[in-house]
Amino acid sequence: MSNRVNQGYIYYVNGKFVNQNDAKVSFQDGGFQRGNAIFESIRFKENHLFHINRHIKRLRKGLKYLDFEIDKSNEDLIELALKTINKNNLNYGIINLMISNDFDINNLFDSKTNLYISIRAIKKINHELIKIIFLNEWDFPIMRFKNSIKINSYAGNIKALKLAKKQNAFDAVFLNKNKEITEATMRNIFFIKNNKILTPPLSMGILPGTTRDLILEICKEHGYDSSEKIIKFDDINSMDEAFLSSSSYGIIPCYWDSWQNKNIITKKIKILLDQHY
Repeated sequence: MSNRVNQGYIYYVNGKFVNQNDAKVSFQDGGFQRGNAIFESIRFKENHLFHINRHIKRLRKGLKYLDFEIDKSNEDLIELALKTINKNNLNYGIINLMISNDFDINNLFDSKTNLYISIRAIKKINHELIKIIFLNEWDFPIMRFKNSIKINSYAGNIKALKLAKKQNAFDAVFLNKNKEITEATMRNIFFIKNNKILTPPLSMGILPGTTRDLILEICKEHGYDSSEKIIKFDDINSMDEAFLSSSSYGIIPCYWDSWQNKNIITKKIKILLDQHY
């Protein structure tokens, strides 16, 4: 692992596989200039891309929304992701697939589409329960809109994540101006109260996480009472359990200052989710 990190991973950049130290992005790239890009982070183990069809489906929705055209089929994208894995000495980690358009304000409708595929290891979480903090999202440039897609504009999210780290927390969870819970900086959040699994609704402009969707399906399949529900910040201390969800880590039980997580049902759902990885 350490030798690979020193040498650099192999990335895919617009048709070529290159060492990460030699990977270049054009100044004209719209993702670089304006955040005009979308991405998917896909967990893998050896040559298996977990829930790849869910990720590709969400990616296609983003491409359609942004009017991006690519000359790659779904099968082509999967093949390139697998080739990237095979060119790297990493058996378990994350593949990041990003698509952007070159940006020219004077020529918006004649631009090149760029395809980048990178790879990284997953950093181990050393604690059973991780700490979160809560932040007002209007203090950060957070984008909220109907049918949210996984775009590259994460400046506000990263600023909030840095603030969380400075407070020795794993992540930050946002509140909107109605003091309602939305989502974490890069993850969805769930709460459990009286054996009911609750998560904020997509109508609030939160990201439709692939793992979030899978957890709701698992709850339904195994008889857990689950639903989307607006959750007020004033009510969170009355919850029994809470956890974050992401493609990288699956389920991450969490806590915050002045509140303890019972972490009973969460453990059971985590076991069921882990069977899908």
